[in-house]
Amino acid sequence: MQDREGHYKFEEAFIKYSDMVTRISILNLRNSADAKDCFQNVFIKLYQYQNTFESEEHLKAWLIRVTINECKNFQKLFYKRTMDIDDVIVCQHQEQLILLPSVLKLPRKYKNVLYLHYYEGYKTFEIAEMLNMNENTVKSHLKRGRELLKKEVGDCYE
Repeated sequence: MQDREGHYKFEEAFIKYSDMVTRISILNLRNSADAKDCFQNVFIKLYQYQNTFESEEHLKAWLIRVTINECKNFQKLFYKRTMDIDDVIVCQHQEQLILLPSVLKLPRKYKNVLYLHYYEGYKTFEIAEMLNMNENTVKSHLKRGRELLKKEVGDCYE
């Protein structure tokens, strides 16, 4: 996805990561209009980014951080809004789709960590690095988030 000088190819990054940026935006904003604005801002920032990425994983982590920060900026400007998540989110696994509305109800500190771990497949040390958190804090948020989720949906899901 990078050229000889180490620069990413914007179009390929856009195609590969647009679903992920959309899901993170919706997860945090719960409003499709704001999520679309956030999505657009994230990819404008990527287009304008002048530095090189060390790897594909570095690009993905950068996009996640920028998306979460952009969502926080939107939330500073607007009050809470709701949306019909079933019209927007598409997951590869039915269990993830069923659980996603319950994950969205969790406090932000838990839903971001749960989402990155279970939906994007990141390990705790990677999440800690992305979110500028201590790894033990990430583990604690995962544990507490799972406990809250279990109270919400019961024991029917692992």
